Amino acid sequence: MMKKLQVKMFGGFSARYGDEVLSFGRQRDSKFRQLFLILMTRPGQEFSKRDIAGSLYGQEEVEDPNASLNNTIFRLRRYLELSPLPSGDYLILNEGVLRFDGGIAVESDVWSFENAAREFEQEQGEADRVDLCRKACELYQGEFLPWLSNEQWVIEKSRNYQKLYFRMLGYLLRRLKEDGDYKSMEQVAAQGAKLYPCEGWELWQIESLNALGRRKEAEEVYRKTVAYVQETGGFLSQKQQERFREMETRICRPEGTNAEICRCLLEQEPKQGAYACTLPGFSDCFRMLKRVIAREGNSFSLILCTILDGTGHPATDRAYCEKQGKKLCVCFQKHLRRGDVYTRYSSGQYLLLCIGAEKENVAEIKTRIDMDFRKRCKGRGGLSMQLLDDGNIW
Repeated sequence: MMKKLQVKMFGGFSARYGDEVLSFGRQRDSKFRQLFLILMTRPGQEFSKRDIAGSLYGQEEVEDPNASLNNTIFRLRRYLELSPLPSGDYLILNEGVLRFDGGIAVESDVWSFENAAREFEQEQGEADRVDLCRKACELYQGEFLPWLSNEQWVIEKSRNYQKLYFRMLGYLLRRLKEDGDYKSMEQVAAQGAKLYPCEGWELWQIESLNALGRRKEAEEVYRKTVAYVQETGGFLSQKQQERFREMETRICRPEGTNAEICRCLLEQEPKQGAYACTLPGFSDCFRMLKRVIAREGNSFSLILCTILDGTGHPATDRAYCEKQGKKLCVCFQKHLRRGDVYTRYSSGQYLLLCIGAEKENVAEIKTRIDMDFRKRCKGRGGLSMQLLDDGNIW
């Protein structure tokens, strides 16, 4: 069998020529490696040096981008000479245009995916369009070059590839449903849900499992989605909240015994401290409390906690909020009671529902949580806490 260069860039990166690996050294973000990756998005096709330089150096202060690119081309040439590839000139440069073409067969998952997407848009036959969607969805194994997600050229391509994947995945699922092929529909939807949780693919998976009579598996998909949301802090966009609600309505449980119903309702592993839940679940708790208080006069305090940066302003850096948010959740578990509830509203905002806490108790709650949070942050950053509702405000 003829050897070929196989390059995969969805969900990670690998490059092989037959059984031999092209490693590119330890620097995963090196410019000569990125140049190779850019050329592999469309192997054999032409790229202008200006466009490549814009991708590689556009966000950096480089005195002479053209000279820097020439040096990068030279380094990649040297690497390819020492690589497992057959000897030859693989970088063809002519009048400001560069392409990869060394007379060997090249297979790029990204280029194959892009071609399948292009053919899908042009194809008129339904059966052929479905086949193209299947092929594209099999090729798409995750985000494009995830470890280079801070590079602008990767961000732009990744966004475009994801958009194409969503379009073809949605089309494929609709056609499989029309054909009554619920087994394939479940497999395809499961892959989409694995790559992009809470983007609606779980709805297709649950629907197909219900149609196949596999109701317990459908409920397990829902449970895993709930667990995922809680593990990631409970934050859902408005659109994701709507999908989550719809997912709940699609769970079709068989008739249960008293014991089965109780097991379904109770926590699997009760923990100490406040109860963490999703934003939709938190909303249900809050709305129910408002009704109970209107009737019986019980009290609660709804508190908004906002993570602050080093300057005392609301933090906007998502990675920083993620890191500080984990510390804040530990504070909730330590200083709030088991009857209290909390959730993440946005990347830097959390909501607390302190049941039975009077308005005058809020200052004490704030102090306990704020002091512990600052201690865990070692004095960096802080927390703003604001009473939103004491049961009578809204």
